[in-house]
Amino acid sequence: MVGAARVGCAGCQRRDRRIAELECDVQSLRAKLSEVECGQHRQAHPFRRDQNDEASAVGASDESERHDGGADKKKKPGRRKGHQADLRPTPTPDETDRVIDVPLKECPMCHVHLYDRGQVTQYQTDLPPIVPIVTRFNIETGYCPCCRQYWQGRHPEQTSDAIGAAGNTLGPVVLTMGAELKHRLGVSYAKMCDFLKTYCDFKACPAAFIRAEQRLADLARPTYDLLLDALRRAQVVHADETGWRIGRVNAWLWVFSSKETTIYAIRHSRGHDVPEEILGANFDGYLIVDGGKAYEILTYTKGQCNAHLLRRTKNLQDIVGEREQKIVTTLHTLIQEAIDVAQRRDELTPEGFARRAAEIDNRLEAWLVDVYTRFEDRSAKLQKLAKHVANHRDEWLLFLRDPAVPLTNNHAEHMLRPAVITRKIGGCNKNLLGALVHSVLSSLMVTCHHQGKRFLDLARKLWQSNQPQAIPIEPLSNVS
Repeated sequence: MVGAARVGCAGCQRRDRRIAELECDVQSLRAKLSEVECGQHRQAHPFRRDQNDEASAVGASDESERHDGGADKKKKPGRRKGHQADLRPTPTPDETDRVIDVPLKECPMCHVHLYDRGQVTQYQTDLPPIVPIVTRFNIETGYCPCCRQYWQGRHPEQTSDAIGAAGNTLGPVVLTMGAELKHRLGVSYAKMCDFLKTYCDFKACPAAFIRAEQRLADLARPTYDLLLDALRRAQVVHADETGWRIGRVNAWLWVFSSKETTIYAIRHSRGHDVPEEILGANFDGYLIVDGGKAYEILTYTKGQCNAHLLRRTKNLQDIVGEREQKIVTTLHTLIQEAIDVAQRRDELTPEGFARRAAEIDNRLEAWLVDVYTRFEDRSAKLQKLAKHVANHRDEWLLFLRDPAVPLTNNHAEHMLRPAVITRKIGGCNKNLLGALVHSVLSSLMVTCHHQGKRFLDLARKLWQSNQPQAIPIEPLSNVS
């Protein structure tokens, strides 16, 4: 009897097997849920391919394109339909340096003469052999009979006053190229030196570039301050941050970017003190953020990133129960409709647009009231979402009230991508001096790049000055 009681009847055995199967399913679902929750907090989460579908849909021009570009349909390779082909222009006869005739008298296989012969044209563009230019400066020196100080001449092409054993220096072009490869493109010093030796027969060591970029950053500091002043005068500024390291200590790389100006700042803090330091107390523009805690205490007029909210609601639809999915979907649809109305602002009359904007604003208020009154037993996930929306109530639909306010904070995330690439390829900074140099030079390089200007032209002026000076990159009247 004892043995029979241990084995159990057939029904008990089926029950135990079913319980075991359900426990296995619960463990699997818990593992998937944990993976989703952890993925939302990773630094690379906004840039993951499977999480970026909804954010890319923000820029869609019609409703059908938005719904067809979901996660179930992969992006078709190549340029978009109707996009102009980006082809290299055909060189003109004046731009052609060499002409080579390629004869073909007979068939390469049969060795018989060809018939219906013709001639076709192919153009090839290549680089000439890159040979370093060595310049010798005969510098005159002397003592002043009045102040009795020693003086030596300086040519505009010189990058250093070193003489004697340290008098074999590098020129402004190669030093500027090295700085831009490191701080804008993320190439390491060792790879940089290897590249120059392979393709230019140019021998250099990493220490030469490190010391030179420190001097360049000192010369560029007043110009960096000009950019900072231009940023504080901008109408719209995007802000974001990503993880960084200074030696073994955790830090944060901040980006503050307007339409024409970008400022990078590396700080140990992730608090509100950094935006206050960069933007100043008198900033009266719009600050576009992604809902971070550091921005909540700021008194600036802020706009929230709707792409982050769309991604958040999309992820919640797969986590919350069926009863709460409807209310999450309602918010998701509401934000999409607001974006559609903003994109069709020029097609609507001012009265029609104002009516639609007021309707959407009232629906958002009704959504919050509905969550807090009807869903008293709401889950922690829905509670957190509703609290986040309520805390920034007037910041989600700011783009409907002012056309200058963008829909998302994607601009700041795009400005962070070069820093993320640099972090992955070349690492961060070993000391505070390196962090300061990276902040100054990368800010100038990215700003010049987005204005369609060459950082080399600015760097030449800085090298020629020999003393720190402010060189304006853009007129402050054009700041936007």
